[in-house]
Amino acid sequence: MYMKKYFIVFIICLFTSISCQNSIDIPVQKIKYKGIDRTLGLLQQSSEKEGNDIEIIFYGQSIIGGLKPNILIDSLKSHYPYAKITYKHIPIGGFTIPKLLKTAEHDLFHENPDLIIFHAYGGIEDGLYDSLVKNIRSKMTSDILLLDHHYVWNKPVSKLEKINKIHDRDSKEIQKIATKYGCGIVKIREHWKNYLLENNIEPNMLMGNTVDPNVHPNDRGNSLLRSILLAKLIEKPKVIYNEQKDSLRAFYEFKKVESFNTNFKGNWFDLKTNGSNDDQMKIEVLIDGKKPNKFRSNYYISRPSKGYKSWMPAILNVSLGKPFPIKEKWTIELFDINRELKTFSFKLKGDVTGADGIGNSMTDFISNSGRIEIRKNDFYIFQIEQLLKSKTPENFKIYFSVEEIVQDTLTLNKKDNKYNLFRSSNVESHKIDLNILSGKPSIEGILINQPYLNLKE
Repeated sequence: MYMKKYFIVFIICLFTSISCQNSIDIPVQKIKYKGIDRTLGLLQQSSEKEGNDIEIIFYGQSIIGGLKPNILIDSLKSHYPYAKITYKHIPIGGFTIPKLLKTAEHDLFHENPDLIIFHAYGGIEDGLYDSLVKNIRSKMTSDILLLDHHYVWNKPVSKLEKINKIHDRDSKEIQKIATKYGCGIVKIREHWKNYLLENNIEPNMLMGNTVDPNVHPNDRGNSLLRSILLAKLIEKPKVIYNEQKDSLRAFYEFKKVESFNTNFKGNWFDLKTNGSNDDQMKIEVLIDGKKPNKFRSNYYISRPSKGYKSWMPAILNVSLGKPFPIKEKWTIELFDINRELKTFSFKLKGDVTGADGIGNSMTDFISNSGRIEIRKNDFYIFQIEQLLKSKTPENFKIYFSVEEIVQDTLTLNKKDNKYNLFRSSNVESHKIDLNILSGKPSIEGILINQPYLNLKE
């Protein structure tokens, strides 16, 4: 009897030893997930017990602008009722790749979505489309879904043939760029052509009012575009997503409530909670012993406000100068507008700095404090006037602000379970300390992100 018990214990110990040894000796093979496999995994792995958060940004120009993404998102939610899907729709109609290359600095790089859905024209021959995707890939962890071009409508036939030739070429190049940078691709052009053939209709039936030449899909065209996108977002991923194998993201789980600090290497850090917090819970964030506002990488400039009677920003790009940034609201006031010479003057004022210099549209501008820099070619005043046939009034004001990505103190709530902790300029090691100021927050851990491209490697 004794020998039998001893034998059973021995077998259990031997099995446990082998299992432990195997778990130690066999490391998890990391994968750099390509396309939108991670996003598809988050959607499809959501359950009633645990719904994954998926953040989507729609970016580009007017084709994305007219998409009506709320309809697409509602359809996506009906397929994945347990996924927690949120989105932002921030395209700029009329802005081709050369302009979006500049506005992306204001619109994208302070965000950390799971997916960016993007379409725009231009930038192929001069390499700017490639540069924009490379910029996103080297600064963000997000999946990217690129759309090539649909079939537009124009007259006469010879003009339409020329446009189609260019769009055929550019669509092929967009597909190559997607492959080069590991992006997802939706071959809109291929699907669009098949739809035209299957329904025996001409491209104009999906464009504008079906009579006048137009690049913009009408309701039927947008419905087709959304259905093509939806099919992509519910397809089976090529590789099943496993967060433990993700080489761009690592989740550090806090085992002890008393100790919320550790070292991480990455360029973007998110705090994850279980969503059961109330509005009285506050946490102080320290990065390498300092508050986030002590890091230059924690600051960005918002998209400048719209031009006169326009949806387009009045300035394409505003840069932070050499002095250390501060959170501040800025106003530019135009005066002495001369349309014959295509010139104007302006004065800059910050709500903290105060009056900070006078400039003109003929020279690059650095404010008196050095905090703000604007290149002369980035003003978009007269281009908007030409497009919209409207005159910008004297003393017209343009607004933008210097914002902080992360606040020094986080206030937790029941609505959110992910909070930005820190953005670094590069992939670097940092020590993060979270000090509880009030309440007993339900902290799960920290998600550490790295960009798809590390240009310093």
